[in-house]
Amino acid sequence: MTAITRRTAAAGGLALSLLLLPTAVAAPDAEAAPAALSWGPCPAPTPNAYGAPFPRDPRQQCATLRVPRDYRHLRAGSITLTVSRIRTSDPAHRRGDLVVVPGGPGGSGLDYPGQAAGFLPPDVLRSYDLIGFDERGVGNSTPVHCDLPVEDRAAQLNYPFPAPDGSITANLAHARRIADACAAATGPYLADITTADSARDLDRIRAAIGLRRISYLGTSYATYLGQVYASLFPARADHVVLDSTVAPGGEQQGTSLFSEGAEDAFPALARYLADRDDALHLGATPEAVRASYLRLAVELDRAPLVLGPGRTFTGIGLRAVTYSSLTNPRYYPIAAAALRLAATRTPPAPGNGGSALPSVIPDNFLAAQFAVLCDDSAWPRDPAGYAARTAADRRRHPLTDGMGGNVWPCAFWHYAPKEPQVRPNPVGPRNILLLQNRYDPATPYSGARQALDAFGRRAAMVTVDATGHGVDFTDPRVRGPLTAFLLGGRLPG
Repeated sequence: MTAITRRTAAAGGLALSLLLLPTAVAAPDAEAAPAALSWGPCPAPTPNAYGAPFPRDPRQQCATLRVPRDYRHLRAGSITLTVSRIRTSDPAHRRGDLVVVPGGPGGSGLDYPGQAAGFLPPDVLRSYDLIGFDERGVGNSTPVHCDLPVEDRAAQLNYPFPAPDGSITANLAHARRIADACAAATGPYLADITTADSARDLDRIRAAIGLRRISYLGTSYATYLGQVYASLFPARADHVVLDSTVAPGGEQQGTSLFSEGAEDAFPALARYLADRDDALHLGATPEAVRASYLRLAVELDRAPLVLGPGRTFTGIGLRAVTYSSLTNPRYYPIAAAALRLAATRTPPAPGNGGSALPSVIPDNFLAAQFAVLCDDSAWPRDPAGYAARTAADRRRHPLTDGMGGNVWPCAFWHYAPKEPQVRPNPVGPRNILLLQNRYDPATPYSGARQALDAFGRRAAMVTVDATGHGVDFTDPRVRGPLTAFLLGGRLPG
């Protein structure tokens, strides 16, 4: 899972080193072109991972579109997609439609055009209608569900940290429980929630709008959807922008890089904390802060702090909060408060323990997230292999204590992938722009470089010397190349 939304916390595998043609092909146009979309009012919004939707732009319109449930077996029936639109305020300068998709997987994108209108350059907003949609399985697009109890939807469980002694017994039980619950609640439709079929859905949206080609901007997990669309439909992709790019192995490879990403991003947090040593007393240098973090996590492993009835603060909790805080410098005060709490072992006063991070994740978000993770690629099934991976990751990356190598529900998933995973296609137009922070904890720089290399001459990348997940679209280093590309097709380099 990579980060949940643009510049927020929650959203992988074998590394790829060769330029590979896609091993899955676009399904033929076995049905007539879809009917034109009929725009009107929008349905109720879908909560994101925080339990609240994006604010809705009053200009937004919505429409529905029927698409095949399974593009390889058209007799399996159809599902409904819900699509949104915000028209440009300057139709005379409109050059096309730009699909904007947030991270996830599992996040609703229906109201994302309104958020994108707040960060995209004015020249881009004058030139494009913004298109959003709930991907298949999400929100208002024939949703999947797992009917998980609240205790299995705790946000910290969405990062599979092992037990304090390194054991993954509890992780295995949790992963099996999730897989069984999702299969029981949704059934075979769960197998149809794939990135490749979401890319085919996107192409149906393009056709229903009446476009020969469509442009795309995706963040975090949505960069993988963009990679797949540009690989399956290279001639139908106009301009493709990938912000904070998932490695070319998709979410399976992406999750395996979480620990590397934490190592990349932690020094910036450590400098922030060291600069406030007079108040925090965690160390006056980044090295001292790192040592304090590792020591305090172990102390909480041994003696969790009781915060109140049914509430304890554990080493896993500290690791989860710290990792989540790495996704955005705005969250550094949350990490500071958590570490200070661990150091002083003094619970906050009632009403002063709030956090901008989610504590419980909605069921539909998790169901769609796990469906994509598990349906996109084949995962190992041997528990012993995950134990060995976790132990190795724990030795290499003490900041995350083995989380990057641990088990996901995919080890026990009830449905095998329907087709081989789509790999980046280097054959096609030069029309892909990657935007990447150098120190990204959720989609590390090394994975973005692999995606860039896999696309070859088709792609270029702008790397920003910044920390966090999701580039800052107000930064001139991003704004200039983005505008030049979307308005004139010019790639840097």
